[in-house]
Amino acid sequence: MRLSDSTRKRWPAVCTLSLICCVLLSSCRPETGEQPMNSQADLVVYSVQEKGICEPVVKEFEERTGLHVKVENGSLEELLKKLEDGSGPYGDEGEAWDVVFGAGIETLEEKKEYWQAYESPEIPTIAGAFRCEDHKWTSFSVCPLVIMYNTNVVTYREVPAGWASLLEPRWKGRVAFVDPGMSDIYSSALATAVYTYRGEGDYMKQLADNLEYGSLSSLSEVNSGILDGRYSLGVTIEGAAQALRLRGADVDYIYPKEGTTVLPDGTAIVNGCPHPEAARRFLDFTVSKDTQRILVSDLNRRSVRLDVPPLPGLSPVNRLPIIDMDLKGLSREKKEIQKQWNKVLTVYKRRTGG
Repeated sequence: MRLSDSTRKRWPAVCTLSLICCVLLSSCRPETGEQPMNSQADLVVYSVQEKGICEPVVKEFEERTGLHVKVENGSLEELLKKLEDGSGPYGDEGEAWDVVFGAGIETLEEKKEYWQAYESPEIPTIAGAFRCEDHKWTSFSVCPLVIMYNTNVVTYREVPAGWASLLEPRWKGRVAFVDPGMSDIYSSALATAVYTYRGEGDYMKQLADNLEYGSLSSLSEVNSGILDGRYSLGVTIEGAAQALRLRGADVDYIYPKEGTTVLPDGTAIVNGCPHPEAARRFLDFTVSKDTQRILVSDLNRRSVRLDVPPLPGLSPVNRLPIIDMDLKGLSREKKEIQKQWNKVLTVYKRRTGG
């Protein structure tokens, strides 16, 4: 085959370009036995935390450390099932977790045989009420529960007073609440409501009926649903409600008069995890002053640190109407509540053919 004159003139340039490409490609190819960058996680985190909280924390950690983090999101119910049925702290593909992030500290305390002790250098800055004596877990944030309502829908005469207000017939189908099986926050909320209820009848059955046996899947859905008027009122965390109010949204909130729960969640490092050093770095990062400031200013939570104040306008924790229940008691209540809630829904589905 003969090349044209124009092709012969371009041929050296083409060869040179091809050679450069080959060199560049070969320089990007991993050495024998090495994995391509980010093909394998440097840290595996099992998170029961809301994605809106977990994702910014993980992203910032990756940017600051250069480590690649794999996050497996799941519910508290799924976490407990894995730990209690013998399958252990492993992902669906058998990958071992390094860290459990965002679980309530009562759950972390109850299951402490699965965690390794680690005393973070940040511990002295954490309020004493949120410390673990044997360092099997480290608290991350504090979330008082509140009932938020849309001020365009709920008149001043209808403002909810407490947990019993969620059962009022006028709010049927208008109460925003997350399935307790999908959220540690809402399993705690339901446990608190049942624990403090002094009215007639079964609180859970009445609540399920007022929810029309439907529930939402995330805290953000609750907040947005109340904000846009799809729901009149519902349960959320204090920081989210306060942040919306400060931005001028048509919402307000109350602390239930029967008593509320302050929900500290935390982080624990799994026994025998494959990446212990990265796990310790991540735990330290979650309670660092920078992260805790972002937690308050951007993520609307209360910090567990003594040197990071809450959002403006929030009362000190010791002034809130908090129920008197120890960690083990709350954990037991939550598990029993979850069983009873599932039973209520099962009976309803059988009755209706759903």
